[in-house]
Formats: sequence, C-alpha cells, structure tokens
Amino acid sequence: MTRRIAVLSAEPGGPSVRHRWLRLAPFLAEAGLVLEIVPLPPEHGERGDAFARAGAADLVVLQRRLLRSGDFDRLRAAARRLVYDFDDAMPYRDPFRGKPESTARANRFLRTCSEADAVVAGSEDLAAMARACSPRALFTAPTPVDAARYGSAPGVRAPGEPLRFGWIGSRATLPYLEGIAGPLARACAALPGARLLVVADAAPSLPGVEADLLPWNEEGEADALRRMDVGLMPLTDDPWSRGKCAFKLLQYGATGIPSVASPVGANLSVVEDHRTGLLAATDAAWEAGLVLLGRDPALRAAMGAAARRQAEARWSAAVLAPPLARFLAAAAVGGA
Repeated sequence: MTRRIAVLSAEPGGPSVRHRWLRLAPFLAEAGLVLEIVPLPPEHGERGDAFARAGAADLVVLQRRLLRSGDFDRLRAAARRLVYDFDDAMPYRDPFRGKPESTARANRFLRTCSEADAVVAGSEDLAAMARACSPRALFTAPTPVDAARYGSAPGVRAPGEPLRFGWIGSRATLPYLEGIAGPLARACAALPGARLLVVADAAPSLPGVEADLLPWNEEGEADALRRMDVGLMPLTDDPWSRGKCAFKLLQYGATGIPSVASPVGANLSVVEDHRTGLLAATDAAWEAGLVLLGRDPALRAAMGAAARRQAEARWSAAVLAPPLARFLAAAAVGGA
C-alpha cells in the first residue's frame, strides 16, 4: 500500500531536506512511501494553506522548525499523524549568535517532541535531548551520505601540486574553522607549500594560512571534496555544537580522505581515532595531527580507504533507509 509523506520545511532547498529526505526518496518509494516537500511560508498568516496541503498526506514530517504555539496548534489539528525531524540541537542557540540557552526554544522543543506522534533525531546526542521530553516514539536516523556521488578516492595530484587541507561549510559555521587558526598556521608552516581549500559562501580569517575560497554549489561539491587531502571538522564543546551530526566527516569519508576532528558530539561516532582519521582536543593535538597526516601520504591513503569503507557500510542511504522506512510506515498508522 502506498502512503504519502509530506515534509514541511522552511528551507525546502536546504541541506537538511536534500540530504535527509530527497536522497532517501528513491529508497522510501521502494517501501511504498512517496515524499512530497511542502514549503513552510515565513509569514505566520500565510501558513494555513501549507498546513492544509501537508495535512492531506498520511504522515506529516515537520522538519527542524519549532513553531509558535498557535501555528503548532493549527498544524497538529491538520495532520493526521505528525513526526518531528531534527538534525541540530534545536532547544539551544548557535553560540556564535548569543547565549546558547533559550527558554522559549526549550519550551517549544518540549511541546513539539511530546505532542508529535513520533520524533526522528539525527544523532544519539540529539535523541537524548528528545528522550528527555518523553516522546511517544523515537528513532535515531543519521543523515545518509551517497558514497557513489563522491567517487572512491581524492583526485589525482599533478607533480608538485601542494598538499591541501580542506573544510566545507557556510558563513554561519566559519567561526569553528577560525578557532583552529593557530595550529593550522603552524602546521602549514611545517609543511612547505601546504594550503587550505575552503568550500563555503564566505572566506575565513586565518592569519598565516594560504587559503583558497571555492564558492559552494551542489553540482561542484563532489569535485571540490576530491581536491582535498585531509578534511577538517573543528567544533567548540557546547550544547549546540554537541548536536552537530558530523555530516562533513561523512562527506570526507565518502570521498576517501581522512579527517581531523574535535572529539565532540557525533564526531566521536564517525572518526575512529588513528583508523579513519584523528581526534584532536587541544591546539597541540590539532597541530600534531595535521603535520602527521600532511607528511605521510601512505597513512592518508590507508585512513581514507578505511573511512570510505565505513561510509559505505554504516552511513549510506541504502543502509539507513530501510529501518527509517519501517519506522515511518508504522508511524503513519499509529504503530511506531
């Protein structure tokens, strides 16, 4: 039996929808679940039609957004069955934009998780946040990575081409990268010719680091990643950052490159230290890890190959979609 799932999103073209839902759509369709993406208008007075359109489906997935009380009431009334899906620490704020704690966000999160019929969390850390709200049903669904899309190894290097550390992200997350400016500069100084490739919508401030900015676009993303030799995922240790789902690391691994990452949140479940990459908790560990991988192409290749195998075995859409499909099918009929 075919069931319709409406994914209600304020960012229908954003990364969460693209990676968490659209990449899973073919696999979900095989299980009889047909996805429709329904844009959520920014203006509260314009949301009635979106709620009604989504509510006509067998199951509504509210993607990330924490609605105000009146809007949540309207959606809850329109939706036969409602799932809340999130892949960031939604009860908190980004620490780079102010105080992380927010009573209003925490209260909205509590109501959303407790009154939805089911909750889908992007990591075990996020699932723990939801579990504290006593949800009716809870499923942990990491964001899948399509390994075939990224190729099986970094691009071929021309003779004399410099070593490239790499980072992919956005203007909003640049402060994480800038937080390792010192160790990155010292590592590059120890590795003659080493450069940083930044794939984002803005350039970082990294004194002493030769950096190339490559504006992100979906079509060129895979090629950009293949130009990297070592992927970076620094994080601060705070409630918001502990909710990060480590998707950068999955992309690096799917491309066949090792990574250096902060031991925070989901990073700990993706990086197998000294096997698929390195964990670095201090500036000294960051510098040592970057230099170690920068000087040893054979080690980079071995770790990159292990990371690629891990991405295919644990984080691919083909692996992650079937259990999620079963959960959603049960949620649609009240059995989750």
